[in-house]
Amino acid sequence: MIRKPNTSETTTRRSRLPLHPVRLEIWKSACELVAAGETRELSRVLASRFSTSERIIDTVLVIEGMRHERTAATLKTGIIGALEAAKDASAAIDSDLSDVA
Repeated sequence: MIRKPNTSETTTRRSRLPLHPVRLEIWKSACELVAAGETRELSRVLASRFSTSERIIDTVLVIEGMRHERTAATLKTGIIGALEAAKDASAAIDSDLSDVA
């Protein structure tokens, strides 16, 4: 006899996140809504627009925010490192010239 799965077993599946291009569209739409002064709950508006749940929208917005935060931190670290390297290179020229004179 084949056992029929419990209702809780079939309804607790996690929803998959949208693919990256769709996540970017959700992020862009959220930014546009905020820039336009939208006063309604963003998750509700976007969930309706993208035919998904508010939980998925919230997760997508956090993930995209994390992506931007990490990108900015990486750029900042790279710029600081490049400025320090340039300063060291300039100081090395001054040091090399002192040996010539």
